Amino acid sequence: MGFWDDVRFANLTPEEVATIKALEKKLGDDIRLVAVRSTAVLYVLEAKMAPNQWLRVDRAYPQIENLKAYYNDYEVAKDSKAALKRFLINNKLNLRKRPIRIRQIVDTEAVSRRP
Repeated sequence: MGFWDDVRFANLTPEEVATIKALEKKLGDDIRLVAVRSTAVLYVLEAKMAPNQWLRVDRAYPQIENLKAYYNDYEVAKDSKAALKRFLINNKLNLRKRPIRIRQIVDTEAVSRRP
């Protein structure tokens, strides 16, 4: 599983594609824009680093390859949290087990655009 597994590309009209191409031309040759559908709610796994200080799990545990922090579905985030906690209990990397939480991130603009 990679970063692009949860990305849903937007369906654009020809006019919207033309607008993006014009903006890319204005920004320069080394810039490419990608249009993706926004999600109203995301769930992020965070590890407690200090009192009132939380960090995404992929940054808190950089030693764990392909560790994801963001999820579109709460149940998947919950299962991932449980799997990460099991891994930290049984790991041979001597990683420090920290409290982990699931934080909900709401895109208020996406919520207001819903029909």
